[in-house]
Amino acid sequence: MKKFIISIIVFCIITLMLYFSISIFFKPKNEFKKNNDYMSSIIDKHNRINQLKCPKIIFAGGSNLAFGLDSELIEREFNVPVVNLGLHAGLGLDFIFNELKDVVHQNDIVILSIEYFLDNEGYYDLKRFTGSKFKEAKLYYKFDIRKEIITDIDKTRMDLKSYNIKEIPNTEKGIYSRNAFNNYGDHIAHLEQDLPKKLGDRGSFKYKYWDGIKIINDFYDYVKFKNVTVYFIYPNYPKSEYLRNNTVINKLAIDLSRNLNIDILNNPSDFVFEDSLFFDTVYHLNKNGRKKRTQKLIEIINQNQNAINKIISIKNDSLEKLNNY
Repeated sequence: MKKFIISIIVFCIITLMLYFSISIFFKPKNEFKKNNDYMSSIIDKHNRINQLKCPKIIFAGGSNLAFGLDSELIEREFNVPVVNLGLHAGLGLDFIFNELKDVVHQNDIVILSIEYFLDNEGYYDLKRFTGSKFKEAKLYYKFDIRKEIITDIDKTRMDLKSYNIKEIPNTEKGIYSRNAFNNYGDHIAHLEQDLPKKLGDRGSFKYKYWDGIKIINDFYDYVKFKNVTVYFIYPNYPKSEYLRNNTVINKLAIDLSRNLNIDILNNPSDFVFEDSLFFDTVYHLNKNGRKKRTQKLIEIINQNQNAINKIISIKNDSLEKLNNY
């Protein structure tokens, strides 16, 4: 029995050594060199947060924020620094909230806009890819040796066939690139582009009690002792898709109103826009849609006395630091 156990241990060690050897050998030379891909924009978003040594407004969620906000306009309206952390829903809720825990500071305001029924895990290969570009991101998800091996085996097969492993996303110029973002963390490269013929990610929701409610409440419990205020806003959504999913979205809204421990600033219908105001997916607004959503969001914030009082309370400190930024 003892010999059998030792044999298993030796076999596992040899297998892991072989795996890491193959993984390193077949790793493309440019995998960690090129940093103009879309996910590398996380570097610039964190650079801005690190440089702003003052209370600020942080928007967090998926690409509905990346493609759907004019953060500079919001900053001018409230005289408080703004950072748009929104990047990719595929990172999952755990990644998004672990990232937030890492960057929030005393008196910050966090405004969450989460894509409908976003799951906790996200896509492991996307999270790993992001971690390869921004090392701190490796702390935002759990290392999984099984998924590491599967991902590397899949990439090695591709490498053996084509000698080129596609990155995620695979474009390094144009719309889906790091250069597509401005200093606030907003995606702007698409604003003057022609609209694609089809709107991606259409589909029907099936109702379920959303696990994200507990994750948001846990996050709030974690940050409230820093006097961090957290708000929730519903994401933008096309009218055609909203009509298709209206019943399920209304059930989700009831769950959120009953169980979320933070203020909800809007209703699901507030950011429902005509399909013509979207760019390439159901969460990506075009130039006119982005403008409309931002203006409406400013109105919504101005109508919420708690939010305005919080902004006023941090404005002087933030404005002084912003002028020195």
